[in-house]
Amino acid sequence: MCPWYKDGMCTSPRLDQPSSDPVSLACTGGAEQYRGCRYFAEKKEVFQPASAAATVRFGKALLMIHALNERPGSGCEFFESEDHGGYFLAGCTVLRRYLTKFEVVDCEKHWINCPYRKVEMSITRE
Repeated sequence: MCPWYKDGMCTSPRLDQPSSDPVSLACTGGAEQYRGCRYFAEKKEVFQPASAAATVRFGKALLMIHALNERPGSGCEFFESEDHGGYFLAGCTVLRRYLTKFEVVDCEKHWINCPYRKVEMSITRE
């Protein structure tokens, strides 16, 4: 069975979000069948041993909700982005965790009004 097939859904990183649309008999077939699917991608390790120090900082990332196709950017001083060879991860040093794809959009656009940033700024000013 395809490693991206979960509970009747395709969770491939080539999709923006899990979907039942591309699910077919190839998903539950042998490796030759699902490897031919346009949504199939080899599973990569989320963390590289060479960057172990960076991975401990934010914990484990789940590619389906954290991986980004383009390097994110934010004016926030507590925002960090990491290149993991083929995808990017964004982290918040205030929350001490990776941001989901949806949180990254808010962090890029509305970072000045971020309540976490405001709390951290008030603590670090004291």
